[in-house]
Amino acid sequence: MAIEGNMFDGHTLQPQLEQVKDFTDGRIKKAIVDRGYKGQDRIGDTEVVMPNARKRESYYQKKQREKRCRSRAGIEGLISHLKLDYRMLRNYLKGTAGDQINTLMAATAYNMMKWMRMRREEILFFIFRLFSQSLVLAPVNMGALRVNNNLSC
Repeated sequence: MAIEGNMFDGHTLQPQLEQVKDFTDGRIKKAIVDRGYKGQDRIGDTEVVMPNARKRESYYQKKQREKRCRSRAGIEGLISHLKLDYRMLRNYLKGTAGDQINTLMAATAYNMMKWMRMRREEILFFIFRLFSQSLVLAPVNMGALRVNNNLSC
């Protein structure tokens, strides 16, 4: 989702949740946000989870919240790699359509590299087999090679 302008974070979560609901046809129970999010604790049926500690939490609730927020923190590394490895530091395309195209191209490249890493052995086996068959199938006339070597001397 590309949002025009420099919108406040608290106002971007609602449209994002609606988009996810449209794509998945499901109900979102929890939305995990970072410490910079300043907004509502609940949007519709969705609970907004922040890493900040609450006073009335039990030990179990605190550990569950920390666990969820750690999984969200793991995504930050992925975002950093997308920015550096897939040219998302700067968008060279114009407008919100350019933002969407840039994001989709970076995500496609990331997914393709992930797929290639998972299929590395199969790809290498296919390439090896392709080259080994081309070497075996190439006919060589040894007699013609000897005649040409004698003529050149």
